[in-house]
Formats: sequence, C-alpha cells, structure tokens
Amino acid sequence: MFRTHYREGGAATDYAVIDRILEDYRARGYYPSAVCQVFDGGRTLYRKAYGAVTAETWFDLASVSKLICTTLLLSAMEEGRLAPEDPALRLLPPEGPGPVTRRRLEGVTVERLMTHTSGIVPWYPFYADGRDFFTVLEHVLSTTPAEPGMAYSDLNFMLLGLIFTHVTGLTLREGLERYIKVPLGITEMAYGPVDPALCAPSCLGNQIERRMCAERGLSFAGWRPDGAAVRGSCNDGNAYYYWQGASGHAGVFASAGALSRLGQFFLTTQAPSFLRAMDTTVCGRGLGFDKSETFPDGCGHTGFTGTSLWVSRKHGLGAVILTNKFYRPEGEPPGNSNEFRRAVHYALLGRTPPPVV
Repeated sequence: MFRTHYREGGAATDYAVIDRILEDYRARGYYPSAVCQVFDGGRTLYRKAYGAVTAETWFDLASVSKLICTTLLLSAMEEGRLAPEDPALRLLPPEGPGPVTRRRLEGVTVERLMTHTSGIVPWYPFYADGRDFFTVLEHVLSTTPAEPGMAYSDLNFMLLGLIFTHVTGLTLREGLERYIKVPLGITEMAYGPVDPALCAPSCLGNQIERRMCAERGLSFAGWRPDGAAVRGSCNDGNAYYYWQGASGHAGVFASAGALSRLGQFFLTTQAPSFLRAMDTTVCGRGLGFDKSETFPDGCGHTGFTGTSLWVSRKHGLGAVILTNKFYRPEGEPPGNSNEFRRAVHYALLGRTPPPVV
C-alpha cells in the first residue's frame, strides 16, 4: 500500500482516514466491494481494495466511459478534425438524421452535447425499439420536448461517439487503442465484453432498467435473467443490448490503475483542447467533465455502477473510486454514492465536504 502525500502547506494526508471512510460506507451497505487509488502527476500515493476484489480487479465504469469518449474527441480536436463550436449536424453521417432530428439539432454544437445543454431527453431504451439509431432518435425527439438548461443525457454521448467515428473513421474500440492505451501505456482497459475472470460483478440482472421500461409502457423480450451475476459485460442496457458493448456513453471496463493513469494524463497535459475542456464551465459542466461540488477544485465524472474519477490540477492530485454498488440480491443501495465520493475527495484536501443536495 502507498501512503505518502503532503498537501499544500506541508500538512500530511492521513490515509487511515480514507480507510475508515471506505470501510464505514461498505459496512453501511453502500457497496460490497471497492478499490480506491490516489495519485499525483507521476506517482501512486495510495491504493487499497475492500471486499471480495483485489487492487487489480476490473470494474464496469458505466458513465465514466463518457470521459473515455471525451478523451477520444479531444484527441481528435488536437488533430484539427473538429472543434467545440462545430455544429453537430455537420459532423454526423448526412444520411442519418431525420427531419425532426435536424430541426432539434439545429444550432446544437459539439460543446452543447459535451456539456449536456443540447435539450435532448436524458434516457431512452433504444434496445426496446431495436431499429437503427437515427430512426429511434427521430421517434424520441418527435415525442419529447426540449429539456431546459443542463439535462444530463446518455443520448448526447451516443451522438458524440458517432461523431468521433464519422470524423476519424475509427470505431470507439480502435480509438481507445490509438489515443489512450498505446500512448499512455495502458493495458487494463477495454470496451466490453471482457474476460469475466478479470472483473467484479456489477449487478444481478437488469431489474432497474426493467422497471424504467415498465414505467414508460415499453416491453423488451431479451432481458438477462434476474439473479444472474453480470460480470464482464455492460450493466448499461443500451450499451449491452443495443451497441454491442461500445458506445460513447458507457461500455468501458478498467482497473483502478488504468483509470489512474488516464487521470495522471489529465493532471499533467498541456494540450490546449484538454485544458479548455477542463477549464470550461457551463451549467456546472466542462467539455465532457462534471465540475460539481463532488469534484472539489477540479473535475471528473461518476458512473451509475458506483465508479468515479476526480482530478484537481490546482492540487496536483486525483483519485479513482471503483465500487459495484448494485451487486446485491434485492433492493437498491442506501443513500447517494456522492456521499462517499465527496467524503474521500474532501478528506484528501483536509476539508469537510458540503452536504449532498
């Protein structure tokens, strides 16, 4: 275990505090297993596993995958292939969007997709329809009003994944290799499915999405069996059933070490597109980044499965927290996952976190 770090002003971080926080939340039922890794720009400062996992276990990153897609897009921006100001419609296959989609996306830029200010509805089970993406999207946008302000939407990043593929000619899997794994020397990261033996189980069936579909009057015949451990394939229904494991919004698996290496890149890069993405603030979002109080003096992202990555360039510090909070036989975890994320992040800065709103 790594336990040496000094904050600004010379005050030492007591990592026993991090141990107590994560053990306490585990004991209270927030998650059965977790891995936490803390890092600066070049070193691992702390790493520990809790529960039935090791420090090398891979987790389903869920929406932390949006930071992977963000990294691919920003890398393409560095190559001059696109810019945040570009209209999204110009970067999508011209034959794809239907008339309603074109009207709804008129004036929507890459930046608005990345900051979740496009007006697009947060979620829809594309797998329950099954037709091609733009046909289903046309239906969705025809039947839902524009969302005001910031509306966090998986559909924004589905579109961004398609934009990346259209402007580069690469699939997301190919982009992950070219722009992240090879240049950063990362091996323990991949779009699913991946070897189940590497992974923590993320859930038992898809009970939550079954309920979400039922609440919308939608049916789907292909559900994974209730009670079956999901390990090595995506928890997220759209990523698993519709996108064959690789989408801009979800689908990536990684170890804490791999995600920390990406975090170290964010801490140290001087690439203008990446700096702009982390410096931008629109309705509490950067370009692909969450800049809420969960990520003090910095930015990051969370995932539905109980995962997160935080980086603070101000403090030269970051943390990965990976949990499998939905791996439980019945019911949902207690409380809000941002409670333990904030507790860890603020403890690393020697501060008391604000209450979760």
